[in-house]
Amino acid sequence: MDGSDRIRSFVAIDLQAPVLEALGALQERLGRINADVRWVRPTGLHVTLKFLGPVEPARLERVHTNVVAAVRGRPALQLRVHGLGVFPSWRRPRVLWVGLQGEGLAALAATIDTALQPLGFEPEKRGFTPHVTLGRVNSTRGWPALGELAKAHLDDDFGVSTVNAVVIYRSRLRPEGAVYAPLWTIPLSRHREGTQS
Repeated sequence: MDGSDRIRSFVAIDLQAPVLEALGALQERLGRINADVRWVRPTGLHVTLKFLGPVEPARLERVHTNVVAAVRGRPALQLRVHGLGVFPSWRRPRVLWVGLQGEGLAALAATIDTALQPLGFEPEKRGFTPHVTLGRVNSTRGWPALGELAKAHLDDDFGVSTVNAVVIYRSRLRPEGAVYAPLWTIPLSRHREGTQS
């Protein structure tokens, strides 16, 4: 099998438009420095809960079934998007990201991770660090100036987003960057943690 019939995919949550607009404005400010960074399109900004990689269509159908069962009855999330950072370090940057704060997100990711293990997906070895990737640093060209500007946004607040669904996305790699298309949107409960049913 050459893998051409497989669907590159991942499980994620989306953020609401006002937060995405704020993050897009930050990307625009940072992008004025001509650093070697591949910026994620504002329409492609999301929070990955589980990267699946290339998956056969029949197995992906089972992923959908297991995720539906795993998130059934789980409450909607209220997430604050706050602060800017880099992976793995400021001296060796690879990914520029903003952080997320809020109850229930790590537990949701862990639940999905556990639900997909019977289908042969390896459990995550690293702890879940909730974040939204803004851009991927290709080289250190322009990084000193960009790093200094980025550090001015370490404590910025980008707003609060309600998350009402988990989405299974298809990812198509293009020369200009990945293009994402939702395959399934799986609703969470309308009621958030601490609210009455």
